[in-house]
Amino acid sequence: MTARSVALARPLLGSTLPFALPIGLSAFLLFSVEPLIGRSVLPVFGGTPAVWATVLFFFQAVLLAGYLYGHVSVTRFGSWGPVVHVALAIAAVAALVVAPTRIGDLRDEAVAPVVDLVRILVVVIGLPAFVLTTTTPLLSGWFDVGHGRERSAGDAYWLYALSNAGSLLALIAYPIVIEPRLPLGTQRGLWTVAYVALVALLAVAAGRATPGIRDAVTAAAERVPAPSATDVAATGDVWRRRGRWFLLAAVPSGLLSAVTTFIATDLLSAPLLWVAPLAIYLISFIVAFSPRGGRWIDRAALVAPAMVTVLWVPYGSAGGWPPLLVLPMELVAFGIVAIALHGRLAQDRPDPSRLTEFYLTLSLGGATASAFVALVAPAVFPGVWELPILLVGALCALALVSRWSMPARRYGPRLDFSPFFAGARGRVVPYLAAALLLSVGLAATGALATEAGIRWLLVGGLILLVGARPWFLAVATAFVLALATFVLQPPALFRDRSFFGVTQVLTSPDGQLRLLMNGTTVHGSQALDLAWRQQPLGYYSRSGPVSDLFAAAVRPSSVGVAGLGAGAIAAYATPGTSMTFFEIDPLVISVASDPRYFLYLSTAAVRPTVVEGDARLSLAGERRGAFDLLIMDAFSSDSVPLHLLTEEAIRAQVAVLTDAGVLAFHISNRYYDLAPPIAAAANDLGLTILGKSHTPGAVREPGETPSRWLAASRDPATIAHLTAAGWAPVRAADHPFTDDYADLLRYLRLGG
Repeated sequence: MTARSVALARPLLGSTLPFALPIGLSAFLLFSVEPLIGRSVLPVFGGTPAVWATVLFFFQAVLLAGYLYGHVSVTRFGSWGPVVHVALAIAAVAALVVAPTRIGDLRDEAVAPVVDLVRILVVVIGLPAFVLTTTTPLLSGWFDVGHGRERSAGDAYWLYALSNAGSLLALIAYPIVIEPRLPLGTQRGLWTVAYVALVALLAVAAGRATPGIRDAVTAAAERVPAPSATDVAATGDVWRRRGRWFLLAAVPSGLLSAVTTFIATDLLSAPLLWVAPLAIYLISFIVAFSPRGGRWIDRAALVAPAMVTVLWVPYGSAGGWPPLLVLPMELVAFGIVAIALHGRLAQDRPDPSRLTEFYLTLSLGGATASAFVALVAPAVFPGVWELPILLVGALCALALVSRWSMPARRYGPRLDFSPFFAGARGRVVPYLAAALLLSVGLAATGALATEAGIRWLLVGGLILLVGARPWFLAVATAFVLALATFVLQPPALFRDRSFFGVTQVLTSPDGQLRLLMNGTTVHGSQALDLAWRQQPLGYYSRSGPVSDLFAAAVRPSSVGVAGLGAGAIAAYATPGTSMTFFEIDPLVISVASDPRYFLYLSTAAVRPTVVEGDARLSLAGERRGAFDLLIMDAFSSDSVPLHLLTEEAIRAQVAVLTDAGVLAFHISNRYYDLAPPIAAAANDLGLTILGKSHTPGAVREPGETPSRWLAASRDPATIAHLTAAGWAPVRAADHPFTDDYADLLRYLRLGG
């Protein structure tokens, strides 16, 4: 670097750094406090997916409020804006200091959980979160007013890319660096210190901005132009432009949630899966709004129609695709579509004097789409219908900003279809590359036997081939997706959706079993053959570990089960056994209790009791020593809810056991080895813990599947009985999961 370039860089850094530092830090703090607060409230509200959805919705709502405040502050407060904001930030520090640390004490059982959770979030983090969300639009506005006319300082819009870079850094750091190494209490303390540092940086930025804002207000007061006829006529164009901003911001935000839901429901259910799509979403903003990102926007827009098709092709036959091949393909396609839409949005950004208005419209679009996917769709749609709706929305948004022009019309006796094929190479070639990879994967896994995947690949390619006209492409795709959604869905005896996922009742391909599905995971089965109809199948077969639990030395007379499924464990009940199931999903309760689908509950020797609600909260209301056997069998698709496996949760589970009782855990899953931390908690509580893995033998029962179980007890006779049945000691981890600390990634099984 030459001496001249250093000299030129000094004023640039001096004018930019006071605004860039707090913007980057505030974005990092916002995206680290979201999972921190979510982890804190999870055990208080039962660990349901509704908790996470409500937390995300809360932060989206706060983001919209923050952007509205930023717009009003920059456009209305004048030189008082920085003073007011610093005072607000200091008040937020005071709110942090006095905020209660025992969140459980704030719970009000008389209030609806969603309302109560939002109230607690407002009390615990509301004002600090609000200040964080205001930082990017507010300081960008200050920067533009004070320095925007000095071209050496640069365009204020690049600060938006910086904000998203800070968010991305926090998103990656939290699950990989922060959560595995720091308990929640330490995280809260360090976060508070960083927040105080942010307030100091905001004070510096306010001091730098105030003189420029004062000068700008004075200059604006000296020139007050009268509205012209041209200004009045342009009002309609302004609103159309705002509508375009809204759509281009809303579709990627909705796709973020919809693609994540589709992947987790129909392709692959794995914890922390949401991190990858969210990281890609943030990267698309960074590319679109960075000074050098423009060259990638046109390329992304060119191949975006092909990538939209890549996103919807597996929707038609999700079960036939190899997940580990389709997952990266879907993520790459989503990233390209997001860059195309956010890129067109960035290219249409207004003069920096309207910067806060632009950001407010973006936030409104993102919050609306997020609410549509998180709140409206689960309540209204029986399946993941929001994905096809948003994919068609993406094509409509691309058509709206398309630079395609209608060729000159040719008159003659022959119809001219060439306009439909124009530019086919740019659409079809990238799609063919993706289709080739998918076809190879299908062939390698033997999934070609269904032929459904190939048919959908051909349909997608045909639509792209004749899709030169953007609106025709959107309409044709909408027609095909409507066909896939409403006409060609695989037959199901029952299919509906709750806040906890899509529940389906299907018949197995061989016609022998009735299956209960949650996402891609079988949660229960029953034989259609009369000879096997009353027998527990799947993970609960009589040749497996569950049979050992019921044949223990002290035969259980009172059994509790967390997780209902199809109710197969009820087949183990004898006339002297009382059995209580704890199930959080009302849809599952409805299906398992309906003899049209499953008969385990209705034909049990003693009709089991079913308690609706989260198992941890429900067990807290049971009397001490209520159960001889307690089976923790709760799953969300293929994942075991972590809040049921912490030392605090296991202590509460042991409290409802008799002195000779057995506590059992079903831990079969594709991604994590959960035995060591559970064993550590059992050892700390004075229990002896054993484990057993079951693999079906040469003579397999109908629907029998491999499974992995743990059993813990203080009773020597019970431990001796289980040992004789093949149960073995389990290696314990150095420390258990706790409500304050859970290093889940440590137990990830790479390769599944």
